[in-house]
Amino acid sequence: MSKSSDEKQKKAIQYYNKLSVIYDYVSNWYYRKARGKAIAKLNLKRDQTVLNLPCGTGVNLEYFQKYLENTGLIIGIDLSPGMLEKARSKVKKNKWTNIDLQLNSATQIGPKWLSEYSDQTRPITIDAVLCDLGLSGLPEWKEIIDNMISILKPNGRIVIMDWYIKNPSLKGAFVKWIGKGEVTRPVWQYLETKVSQFSVDNSFNGGDIFVASGSKKVHNGHEA
Repeated sequence: MSKSSDEKQKKAIQYYNKLSVIYDYVSNWYYRKARGKAIAKLNLKRDQTVLNLPCGTGVNLEYFQKYLENTGLIIGIDLSPGMLEKARSKVKKNKWTNIDLQLNSATQIGPKWLSEYSDQTRPITIDAVLCDLGLSGLPEWKEIIDNMISILKPNGRIVIMDWYIKNPSLKGAFVKWIGKGEVTRPVWQYLETKVSQFSVDNSFNGGDIFVASGSKKVHNGHEA
């Protein structure tokens, strides 16, 4: 990582540490409908493993548990200690035992990470991945999508919930300021080229929030 990139990352971490104080209130109100649709699209079942990055303050954990019922494994990744502290408090309060929260960068999560993670715990199969409200803020978003698909099991599900405003106005500028990300990245358009059974719903929050989903491609019994 270059010096300038390192400084930007440090500033981003400091920002999200501060944002963690109010994040739950904003997120629960503004993204509730889209979040419910996104997690439903994961097609989760008991005893499965879902990866959520960035996991933020753990807003999604309660939604996951509706399907997993404290079975399987929920892996949450975030780069902000402040966000993870809030997520850990939810785990403790609800006495959930199937959650592993890690301080890490989304750019480090890929096949090597999965191999090392499995060695430390047990062989892990990733059944589903949820990337919500994170890719718009990461320059390496294409690489991250590719990595997430690469660690999915055959036909595993990937769902992305994020902003996309084709012609951003003052609202787009405000969102960019608050979220420290870009609102014009063709994230779901890129995902469409990488998965099978692709679908997208961009009807949320006046058409500014999308939920895109798909399955890992398999051809003739082999991963694509």
